[in-house]
Amino acid sequence: MLTTLTLTVAAVAGCAKLPDGVDGDLADRWASFVEPVAFVPTVGTCHNRETTEGAMVDYIPVDCAQMHIVEIVHVGAFTGEHAEGDTAPQAGSAARLAARVECDQRVAEFIGGPWQAGTLRLVVVTPSQQAWDGGARWLRCDLGETSGANDSNIITRSVTLKGVLTDDESSVPLRCFDSADVAVDDEPLIERVDCGSPHQSEFAGTYTEDKLSYREVELNSSDVHGRCKTVVASYAKVPDDDDLQYRVGTIYGYPTKSDWADGDRTIRCFAWRADPLLTRSVRGGGANALPIRYE
Repeated sequence: MLTTLTLTVAAVAGCAKLPDGVDGDLADRWASFVEPVAFVPTVGTCHNRETTEGAMVDYIPVDCAQMHIVEIVHVGAFTGEHAEGDTAPQAGSAARLAARVECDQRVAEFIGGPWQAGTLRLVVVTPSQQAWDGGARWLRCDLGETSGANDSNIITRSVTLKGVLTDDESSVPLRCFDSADVAVDDEPLIERVDCGSPHQSEFAGTYTEDKLSYREVELNSSDVHGRCKTVVASYAKVPDDDDLQYRVGTIYGYPTKSDWADGDRTIRCFAWRADPLLTRSVRGGGANALPIRYE
């Protein structure tokens, strides 16, 4: 220690010769520090965990050819006022609502149509509070397959969902459904069937509910059925008039309460008839597919 101190003082004073290879300049040749790179999820990876809040410690990607729960379809970024808050975006916040709009658009491009037209569920993922505090501003769009038209539970699969709505061989697109018992009170969307065989219901399309509360929708609202009748009439190419009730009925599906709070207000509308059963697709079929029946 004494030797080092003596050498340092001597070097400053300029009274001693420096060792070979030492130039006395303390400001050069230091390796620069690498700028820290914030973690950002990777598009095209799949995961075995469904979440709405992403933390790096939970980010464990798997190949989409292996069994998985969700697939990351798109990764975007919060910008402007949506990126300025001290709190990570919460359900119902303007930032998360904007994120869902972006996810809806990007997912539609990825699968070939609106995800609500399939047995699918979109999960919007935002950074955890800790990640947000550290500067993370990414948003992530996870997509998973559900077990049925009225089921929000995501099931495992081992293949990508890319282009799934345009795949004629896929069971994901919503088409025709039946149940074990055709009683009116029985579940009509439980079993996928070919539209050319007897069935109770057929998917006709969707609309965005912008007037009613979640509770009203949940209570089998006649207003929802009214708007679905318009969707069905357009799908089947029959008049949307008072006689529609003698042609066909309607049933509908709606988002989970948490997804509703997160901005998903999409209502899925189905043509429904149990007596007599539908025996063909009603799409574009007009009065031949849905004749008026007063009895």
